[in-house]
Amino acid sequence: MEIDQLVDEKYLRGVLDAFPIPVLIVDKGLTIHDANHASKKLLGDDISAKLRELCGDTLGCIHAISRPGGCGTTDFCPECVLRQTSAAVAKGESSFRRLSKMKIQSDGRVQEKTFLVSGAPLQHAGRSYVILTLEDITELTELRKIVPICSFCRKVRDDDDYWQEVEHYFAKYSTIRFSHGVCPDCRKQHYSEFLKDQ
Repeated sequence: MEIDQLVDEKYLRGVLDAFPIPVLIVDKGLTIHDANHASKKLLGDDISAKLRELCGDTLGCIHAISRPGGCGTTDFCPECVLRQTSAAVAKGESSFRRLSKMKIQSDGRVQEKTFLVSGAPLQHAGRSYVILTLEDITELTELRKIVPICSFCRKVRDDDDYWQEVEHYFAKYSTIRFSHGVCPDCRKQHYSEFLKDQ
């Protein structure tokens, strides 16, 4: 192997690993050929052990693990966003992006995750691949759900049945931060003795 080729491979590995979201290099059948460092969130610590496996099997797709044949053999597979992304890119689309909910089994329990899945073509060594990015936006979409709030004290209940201040809840589940002020109605109610002179 020539020095330039080694430098190029190190450079490309560095670029791939610099992405903070999982990036998978797959073929059109969804076999994983490479993955970046951030993919450990989805694939586990030993990424090399997951190479040459199918995406659905590796990610813990509940449909794939429910059938002996695994990924690509279930009635749900034609609707799989990863499979649709790979197919669209293989048909010549320069890029493909879609929002999708996926049910995956992780740590012995089923979780519904929301991913923004993107795909782009990659040609390498005479072969065609698809670059898949799986951006987990579950926390962002969770904020769109109905949030249980106490009618009296205004505390919010989280998924663990723990009641906390609204400010703490949103600080934990979003990038929203609060500043405090006093609305006109509360100003009248709580500070009316100070407002009589005005």
